Amino acid sequence: MQIEDFCVAMKKLGLTQAQQAVAILWFVDKDNPGAERNPGDLARQLRDAGLCSPHSTRLGEAVWKTGHVLKSRNGNLKIKPASRATVQEWVATIVNAPPDVDQDNGYLPEAVWLGTRSYIEKIARQINGCYQFGFYDGAAVLVRRVIETLLIECYEHLRIDGKIKRSDGNYPMLAELIKGAVDNGHLSLGRESKKVLKDTKTVGDRSAHNRRYTAVKADLDNIKYGVRLVLDELMHLSELK
Repeated sequence: MQIEDFCVAMKKLGLTQAQQAVAILWFVDKDNPGAERNPGDLARQLRDAGLCSPHSTRLGEAVWKTGHVLKSRNGNLKIKPASRATVQEWVATIVNAPPDVDQDNGYLPEAVWLGTRSYIEKIARQINGCYQFGFYDGAAVLVRRVIETLLIECYEHLRIDGKIKRSDGNYPMLAELIKGAVDNGHLSLGRESKKVLKDTKTVGDRSAHNRRYTAVKADLDNIKYGVRLVLDELMHLSELK
C-alpha cells in the first residue's frame, strides 16, 4: 500500500485531523523507523488526499497535543515508539484489510463456484486474487489444485473411489486421478474436458515444479474457458451445483 492509498483509505475511519496526521507519521515510520515530517508536509498530504485542508501551524500544534509524537529541534515530528501499537490499532481495519478482488468477473466467475463447498469457494477466491494481481504461478497451481479437489469429489460422490485409491486407502497423485478419469473411463467426461484436464495439469506442474519457468498471463488465458468447462462438468458429476 502506498501512502496515497493509505490516506484515502483513512476516510472511513472517523479520525480527527490530528489523528490522521499521526497516522501518516506511523505509516512512514513503519518502513523507515524514526522518519520525520514537518507540519507543512502533513497538511499537504491530508489536503492532497482530499481528507481536509488544515492550517499547517494549527495542525502541528494539534498533533503535538495528542501525546503520540516527538518533536525535533527543527520542528519536525515523528511517532513515539511507545505509541506505535496504539496508532496501529486505529488503522488496523484498513492496513490488514484483504485486497479488493473482482470475484464476479474474475478468472473463475462466482457463478461457477459460489454455493458449492466452502473449501472450493476459498480456492476460487484465491485464484481470482492471484490472477487479478499478476501472481500467475500461484493462480496456475491453485487451478491445478481445484481440479484435483473436484476429481476426488466426483469419485466419492459416485462411490467409485475404490477404483482409484491406493492399497493404503489414500488417493494417488493428480496424474493417476486424470488417467483414471480420462484413459480408464471412470468418469463420463466430454472430449474437450479430457484434453483440458491434461493441459491444466501441465501448466500447474510447470509453475509448481520447474524452477526456471515463470507463468505469464497468456498461460492462464489459453486454458481459461477450458478450465471453466471442466469445472462445470466436474461439479455436475459430483452434484455440487
